[in-house]
Amino acid sequence: MQMIRKHRIFMLSAAALIVLGIAEGCTKSKPQGEEPEPVQQPAAAQEQKEEPVKLIMAQKWSEINEADFNLYIVEPLKSKYPHITIELMKGENIPEMIAGGIIPDVIATWVNLISDYQELDLTEDMTPLIQKHGLNLDRFEPNFLETIRGYDRKGLVALPYDSNFNLIYYNKDIFDQFGAPYPQDGMTWDETVELAKRVSRVDQGTRYRGLETDGYGKLALQLALPSVKDGKSNILREHELWKKVLELQKTINSIPNNEPIPDVHQRNQFIKDRNLAMFATGYNFNLLAQDSAKGLNWDIAQYPSWPDRPNVAGMVDIHVAFVTKPSKHKDAAFKVLEILTSDEIQRRMTRSSGKLSALKDSSIKRELGADMPALKGKHLEAIFKGTYIPAYTATSRYPNASKLLGDQVTKYLNGEQDLNEALRSADEAIQKHIDEVEASRGAK
Repeated sequence: MQMIRKHRIFMLSAAALIVLGIAEGCTKSKPQGEEPEPVQQPAAAQEQKEEPVKLIMAQKWSEINEADFNLYIVEPLKSKYPHITIELMKGENIPEMIAGGIIPDVIATWVNLISDYQELDLTEDMTPLIQKHGLNLDRFEPNFLETIRGYDRKGLVALPYDSNFNLIYYNKDIFDQFGAPYPQDGMTWDETVELAKRVSRVDQGTRYRGLETDGYGKLALQLALPSVKDGKSNILREHELWKKVLELQKTINSIPNNEPIPDVHQRNQFIKDRNLAMFATGYNFNLLAQDSAKGLNWDIAQYPSWPDRPNVAGMVDIHVAFVTKPSKHKDAAFKVLEILTSDEIQRRMTRSSGKLSALKDSSIKRELGADMPALKGKHLEAIFKGTYIPAYTATSRYPNASKLLGDQVTKYLNGEQDLNEALRSADEAIQKHIDEVEASRGAK
């Protein structure tokens, strides 16, 4: 018994020495006098140590509704960065928010409004953030980035997250009713006008309009044609292009039975009243997926083009997001942009909302609308047949320019003055406005 007891004591002592040796080995792996390496915590444990951050996001003309916000930003942000929360501010009056002491960390908007936020000193070059977080800009459509760079040639003040596109939306029942062929891809504006004449009719007391363009402003955007350029009126400098745009608009308005319907939006004419045969405009899949569009027998065709610019459907028309200059949480705010422009969210957005990805990856683009029952069987190939030219750099410096042009254009379209007079008067009024704005700024 004594021998057995001694053997047991020996074995326990040996085990203790082994454990002690392992422990000492961990601390003596480095030369004496050096600090031991800290034990690495699992990623989840490190994430839990992050200080909570609450972000504010504002938007204007972003096409991000509350459901989109939760699906494409809140949920993936919570999953990947649980210490970051984000709130979407209600309303679109960002200057009013700032005046009230609310400073957004992220703003999502339409690219042509970037200059508005430059005037408010909310933008800055995000290149340092892009480099710090290793975001690969080569993933994005180059034309989109170039359009954004037009607002600051020294850097990149925003990132694109989706792209608009132009199409002809058409009501198949109206064409069937009048025995006319459906719109085809590759039509010119002249061909589209001729087709519109065949379906602009009055039948059983209902007036059917053949074509709506969403206004002359949409036609000007197709040619990347601004009213102000480089701080000067651009009306007479681009006289021939403006003449082309406005003559087309008047031709469309003058088609018998196609006269504009005042005070009724074109979308309502097409979706609700269903008396508009063709609506040549931008993204409307969100509205066509709603209950109000049920029973509407519609499809799409490629946007009409000019003979000298075949297949050009418009200028680059994108939505962008940026981290604001005064944000106190820029790294956390940039993670919102990383998520929004990630392959995963871009694919999900493309499939579920029918919004075209800002990324070059054609495999993502081709999944457009895959999860939208309203788009099943639609001629989605028409979207990819149109090409888009670089956009002009918009300015908010001269807020009355559009109205001054519109006043004269309305007189022309109503037959109150000829086209040359309208363009000359608009040019003079816009240039006067520019000079007044610059004089007032100089006096401050």
